[in-house]
Amino acid sequence: MAWRIEKQANGKFAIWSTRVQDYVVIDADAAAIEELYAEKGRKVYVASAKAQLAKETPVPAEHEALIAKSRERGTPVEPEEKIGNTGFTL
Repeated sequence: MAWRIEKQANGKFAIWSTRVQDYVVIDADAAAIEELYAEKGRKVYVASAKAQLAKETPVPAEHEALIAKSRERGTPVEPEEKIGNTGFTL
C-alpha cells in the first residue's frame, strides 16, 4: 500500500491511497499524520518480528563468540542516523 501525504487548500493534510485510489485521511494536522504513521510503523515492525521469531533462525556457530564478547562488555548501541533520504533522525 502506498500513501502520499498532500497539503489541502485549508492548510490541513490529506493522505491519498494508491491502493483504493481515494483519500483515506482528510483534514488532519501534522501531529495526527505522525501518530498514524507511528502506529502503522509499529504494526509493521511487530509483524516482521513475529515472522522472524517463528522461523527460529539459529545464530551461526562462528557468531557465538561475538555474543560471548557482548556479554562481557555489554551490547553496543546503534548510532543515531538519518532515516533514508529524508534528513530526519529519530
